[in-house]
Amino acid sequence: MPAFTFLIDSTEYSGHSRQLLACVTELRSMNYTVAVGVLGRESPWSSLLANTGAMVSHFDSKGLWDIKALFQLRKWLQQIPSDFLHVISLKALDSLGIASPSFLAKSFLSGLPKTGFRPNAWRKILLAKVRKIFCLTLASKNRLQTLGIPASKLMHLPPGISLQAAPKSLAPLSETPYLFSSGPFHHDFNHRDALWSMDILHYVKPEIKLCLNGSGANLQSLHSFRTALMTKDKIHFRGQVDYQEPWLENASIIFVTNLTPGGYYSTLEAMLSGRPLVVSKTEGMAELVEDGKTAVLYAPGECAELAKRIRLLLDDPARGSEIAHNARESAENRFSAKHHAAKLLQYYDDYK
Repeated sequence: MPAFTFLIDSTEYSGHSRQLLACVTELRSMNYTVAVGVLGRESPWSSLLANTGAMVSHFDSKGLWDIKALFQLRKWLQQIPSDFLHVISLKALDSLGIASPSFLAKSFLSGLPKTGFRPNAWRKILLAKVRKIFCLTLASKNRLQTLGIPASKLMHLPPGISLQAAPKSLAPLSETPYLFSSGPFHHDFNHRDALWSMDILHYVKPEIKLCLNGSGANLQSLHSFRTALMTKDKIHFRGQVDYQEPWLENASIIFVTNLTPGGYYSTLEAMLSGRPLVVSKTEGMAELVEDGKTAVLYAPGECAELAKRIRLLLDDPARGSEIAHNARESAENRFSAKHHAAKLLQYYDDYK
């Protein structure tokens, strides 16, 4: 049987690490040999990967030019049995290009940024050498073509994850009713819709709270924005967490308020949780959800519209339950980890 190798920059909680764990779990259930190289430090998700039976190695890289980490990566790649190398993120691709450029020709790449990606000369060289680039949505595939990446190099690979069993020490939350959204907070205006809508909802639903998990470069900006709101005491930032499941399963409504394309993994998490979902209408999102059936969509930046749609769901629990049921069914049938792994194996088979 073929052996599979994955290289990722970090296993800290993120959509990429969730996707990696789901994929590795499926491959290991089929008795494939799997090795995972992590540029960063060990995390709880590293332990989950190791529990599947995968061989997990960490290089504790302090940055792109960490010579010790690059040397360890090169040695690791030369020693592990591998028929296919799957690189997740541009940071991992950069390190591979420096440590062992000969491996680029056999590598598959995923985890490209959803927006604002303009490859410099160095990355253009790397992208030209990789075997294939996986795109989560057809919209992202089309966008990458406009950047000059040949269509023949781009493959559509829809996301597919599964919820994890959180440790029993994480008891179900009692802070209900609450709305829930998660980071990372990397865009200056990302999640401001969620915060601003609370000032509007306050007049009709004064008991509702908003909980946000995650970290990011613009978290401080959001904290500052919260202080200007009437409902600042109802908005709680919980920081980085390793397991979202306890928060998801007890939320009244979950929302993904990206102003730009993205949030696909957060959307799938919400769909699988069986809770009502409100999502911003951005490029590619229509490939995951259907407005009024599996989620409620709103125009990004329209806080009044977001607040109205949240209120309507809170006032109509039956409709919310129906949307949540449809969403879970759709996620399990179309975006499960099993479907993702099967599609990945199909692509791999074409390049044996």
